[in-house]
Amino acid sequence: ALAVAYFVMILGVPLAVPVVTTALLFTWSPLLKWWLLMVGVLVSHPLPAYRPWYRRNRIGVILAKYFTMTLLFDKSQPELKHIATPEVEKNPVKSPMIPLACPHGVLNFGAIIWVFFSRWLCGLEQYTAGASVVTWVPGLRYLCASLWVIPADRKSLKKALQEPPRLEDKSGKRFGTEVPRRGGMVGVVPDGIAGIFKSKPGSEALFIGKKRGLMRICLEEGAMIAGGWFTGTSDVFRVVSDPFGIMEWMSRKMQVSIFLFFGRWGLPIPQRISLTMCARAHSCDKVEAPTDDQVEQLHQEVYGGLARQFNEEMRYYSGYPDRTLEVL
Repeated sequence: ALAVAYFVMILGVPLAVPVVTTALLFTWSPLLKWWLLMVGVLVSHPLPAYRPWYRRNRIGVILAKYFTMTLLFDKSQPELKHIATPEVEKNPVKSPMIPLACPHGVLNFGAIIWVFFSRWLCGLEQYTAGASVVTWVPGLRYLCASLWVIPADRKSLKKALQEPPRLEDKSGKRFGTEVPRRGGMVGVVPDGIAGIFKSKPGSEALFIGKKRGLMRICLEEGAMIAGGWFTGTSDVFRVVSDPFGIMEWMSRKMQVSIFLFFGRWGLPIPQRISLTMCARAHSCDKVEAPTDDQVEQLHQEVYGGLARQFNEEMRYYSGYPDRTLEVL
């Protein structure tokens, strides 16, 4: 019940606002001004940034239980040696670090669950790159508060990656969980708008196309890339879009996703299915001015390597052994 209430708040409210506003406008209802006042409050009331409470609450546990979340790590990789063990308290993962949340889908709930627990899984807490406009969307902005959303532009990404993680005070004493370990870690959904409109239930496909900007930043900063494929994401919702691609075109032009979707009971409530994170790490050597060939090589190593690891091994443990991952 708590999970359903949370989904209604973060997903139902954003869908309800334009519908109710349109209905009140066309009927010239006297309630319109009070409705707009309430929407204005929901849009603009303060939400202090980067508060630990946004992640130190029951929402993460509620989501993990709703979906039955499983995490798969290859401990033979040196970068993942201590992950998900008590050792990450003293030996957090190397920063700068970019966890990749693939695919986008309507919402990648597996990646959202990761955000709530990353402090205890890898020793750091991430910012999340996203469209700034979503932090003003009624209902959805409460989810953004937990994700610690920063603008998904080059300047903001590099600034966050260069920020040293907050691990200890001036005397060298380690901070407890009351102080967020932010800095040097930014979560990114690399397929963006294409990952919403092209993702189909029952398939595992990553739509990257010709985008290489993120890989260039990773090389410039010498970042560790933690590629994460979240199986089941494409089955959580069904996206409703026009056959002519107009909604996708508008989304790209406006830099904000415009689409309809439905899930459980035909409502904006996700299907209750199993989600599995299949992780693969790749460390980059810092290159001040990477060439196009170096960027392309890294792209193939990161996304091609993630697909190979999933297809050759991890899919058999993910709950979807009949599926293969394609990078398009």
